[in-house]
Amino acid sequence: MESKLIRQWGVGRQFQRLLDHAIDSARDDVIVHDHAVWLASNHAVASYCRKHSIPRVVSPRGMLGKWAMANGQWKKRVAWALYQHRDLRTATAFHVTSELEADEVRSLGFQQPIAVIPNGISIPDVLPKRVNTTSRQALFLSRIHPKKGLILLVQAWKLANPPSDWRLVIAGPDEGGHRREVEAEVQREGLNQQVQFIGELNNVEKWQAYANSDLFVLPSFSENFGIVIAEAMAAGLPVITTTGTPWNVLKERDLGWWVEPTVDALAAAIADACSTSEHSLIQRGHRARDYAITSFSWADVAVRLREFYEQLLAAR
Repeated sequence: MESKLIRQWGVGRQFQRLLDHAIDSARDDVIVHDHAVWLASNHAVASYCRKHSIPRVVSPRGMLGKWAMANGQWKKRVAWALYQHRDLRTATAFHVTSELEADEVRSLGFQQPIAVIPNGISIPDVLPKRVNTTSRQALFLSRIHPKKGLILLVQAWKLANPPSDWRLVIAGPDEGGHRREVEAEVQREGLNQQVQFIGELNNVEKWQAYANSDLFVLPSFSENFGIVIAEAMAAGLPVITTTGTPWNVLKERDLGWWVEPTVDALAAAIADACSTSEHSLIQRGHRARDYAITSFSWADVAVRLREFYEQLLAAR
């Protein structure tokens, strides 16, 4: 533990040296945008900006949500008291990716300006063609981590009992050995023939997996955005996710299902989706794709961020 802390604070010192070099090379108007919280590098950036009176924007990246704050709680309480609260209190402004995340920041008492600007996504110029399969497919693609609700998903899939031509494909890297726990749950529920694990995918494989699917499912307990949801929508898939994510637009615009993170609610959504005609699912997917393309282009995100930076610099 001690050696890990030493390495972390060594990284912080390296960040300060890098900031010195970057800011010396920049124009007079400088603003620092720091992503994430809790790390020694984040604290180094905060300390540097305070010392040199440089405006600093913080993107919490979901790390101030209730689920995240409760995970590793005692360490975060210590960090909060030692430096993290001050580092956030002295930030010039916040950038968040959803209104849900903005509410999380406000609930902690911070009153600085907040820009709500979603993440951008990179969409292939040409989407891959579907590889013919003998079944219809629901895809989970994300980290295999307790936060992502995979145990919940397996239990809900069993309860929903979708038609025999449906299968659930789980893709993504294992974190902390959680895949073994999920596989054990699949075994307990007797779903070995319906659930398939395909591991971590590269970018080409990822978009092929979207193309091969009829439905996307991300049952997370907490997300500040959930970029795979935006990608799945851009690939033309309707989405099932939970109210732990900021995707109420799925329900508002009939692009998918946005339900409580419970077995019963998720099972009802799966049952509804898997009993929906192929034509109706495709129509939902078309609406989802149109929404994603118009809402999450990198060009639009860049313009909005630049305007926010300019406003902060003008207010100095």
